[in-house]
Amino acid sequence: MDRTEAVAIVREHTTKEITYRHLISVEGVMRALARRFGEDEDRWGLTGLWHDLDYDFTEDNLERHAHQTVEWLRERGFEDEAVLNAILAHRFEEHRHSLLDKAIVHADAVSGLLVAAALVRPEKATGMKVSSVKKKLKEKSFAPGVEREEIRNVEESIGLPLDDFIAVSIEGIQDVAPEIGLEPTST
Repeated sequence: MDRTEAVAIVREHTTKEITYRHLISVEGVMRALARRFGEDEDRWGLTGLWHDLDYDFTEDNLERHAHQTVEWLRERGFEDEAVLNAILAHRFEEHRHSLLDKAIVHADAVSGLLVAAALVRPEKATGMKVSSVKKKLKEKSFAPGVEREEIRNVEESIGLPLDDFIAVSIEGIQDVAPEIGLEPTST
């Protein structure tokens, strides 16, 4: 499936702009991680793009979250079991087996932190530094909904040191910044 069609599916199933922005940001991080690991960038990108596809419909019933997405994608004839399992894995630990399954968990968490950090900077995502993101990671009151442990335990989970993970993730956010309003406004 090409990206245009995949994004159209996102637009069809998201009702909140914040959800759309989150999905695009996680896609960016996942694509950057795929490049780092020498994995299939499109497959990893789809996983990021669709991991919370059903969130606007399941946020009050989290036991259905991710399952609804998998049902919608299967109904459309999408049959990449690695992507479908990773979508489930971001929510349900028993599905976490492969590098893809584990990476989506960390990408989901770090993207929230990076987007929040970019939104409070005049330069947005441009020029973001690992050191400043790590400071924000330590501030519990900053972006309090971010699952910080899912960021901190990245090395033991997927073998990427925290600084490297943040650097790669910043690259991913910067790649999609124009799509989600994270570029500085020109004066």
